[in-house]
Amino acid sequence: MRYRFKGVIPPVLTAFTEEGSVDREATRDIVRFLKDRVQGLFVCGTYGSGPLLESEEKKMVIDTVMEEVQGKIPVIAQVGSTYTSAAVDVAKFAEKAGVLAVASVAPYYYSHSEADIIDYFAKLVDSVSVPVYVYNNPKTVGYPISPSLLKKLYDVGVRGLKDSSFSLVNFFEFIDTLGEEDFEFIIGTEALVVGAYALGARGIISGVANALPEFVVDLYNACEAGDMKKASELQLLVLRLRKLLHISSSISVAHAILKLRGINAGFPRHPFEPLSRDKEEVLKRELKKLGIL
Repeated sequence: MRYRFKGVIPPVLTAFTEEGSVDREATRDIVRFLKDRVQGLFVCGTYGSGPLLESEEKKMVIDTVMEEVQGKIPVIAQVGSTYTSAAVDVAKFAEKAGVLAVASVAPYYYSHSEADIIDYFAKLVDSVSVPVYVYNNPKTVGYPISPSLLKKLYDVGVRGLKDSSFSLVNFFEFIDTLGEEDFEFIIGTEALVVGAYALGARGIISGVANALPEFVVDLYNACEAGDMKKASELQLLVLRLRKLLHISSSISVAHAILKLRGINAGFPRHPFEPLSRDKEEVLKRELKKLGIL
C-alpha cells in the first residue's frame, strides 16, 4: 500500500458571492484558516461544489487554492465531469498548477458500461503525469465502483481511491484486492476513521474538518499514537459533530460554522441556501458547548 497523503484532508468548500459567482477572496480565507490546521486539501469535490462548477470555474478555484497554499500542504483536485474531455482539460490545468494528484468520480448521471468507465479513467491517466485517483461515491454518481472494476482501473494506471461508500466491508474488499500494490486507499468520511485506520488507511477526507478540523485531527493523532481508548472516544465525538453538520444541507452548515468562527466563508451556490436563523442558533449553542465560541 502506498501513502502519498497522510492525515486529515478537508474537501474544502468553494465560497460564492450572494449572487452566485465564485468568491476568490472568501475561498482564499477558508484555505488560510485550514492550511495550518490540516495535512492536505481536496478541492472541487462534493463540499467544494464541484458538480455546480463550470470547467473554467474549477480552474479558478484550483488556482486560488494553490496560490494560498504555496506548497505548505498537498492538494488533490477533483476533476470529475459527465464527459471525458472536460475532466481531462481540468486535470491538465490542475497538474500545471501544482497539485499532487487528481481525482475523479466516474462519469455521472448516465449509466455507463465498465468499458466506458475504464476508457474515461485511462484517458485521464494518459493526460497527466501526477497520480490519478478514483472517487467512489455511489450515492451521487448513481453506481458504485466494485473491487473487480477497481482492479481494472489499476491496470490502466489509476493509483488511488477515495472511498465514500460509507461501508467498512466495501473498504476492506478494496484493500483485499489491491492492498499489495502501488495503490493508496483514502477513507472519504470522518465516520469510519478508527475502522479504516485499522485496515491501513492513513488519509481521511472529512467534511466535518472543513469547519471543525481540530477534532478530526485529534482523532487521527490518537490513532497514530496507538491510543485506541482516546481514539474511540474521539470517534464518537466526531460522529456527533457529523450529526450536527447534517441539521440542514451539510454544505450550508459548514459555511455557517466558519462564519460563526469569524471566517469570511462567503455563501453556498444556489440552489443551496444559507442556513436559517433558527438552525444557526442551534449551531451557536452546540459550538459554545464545544468551547469553539
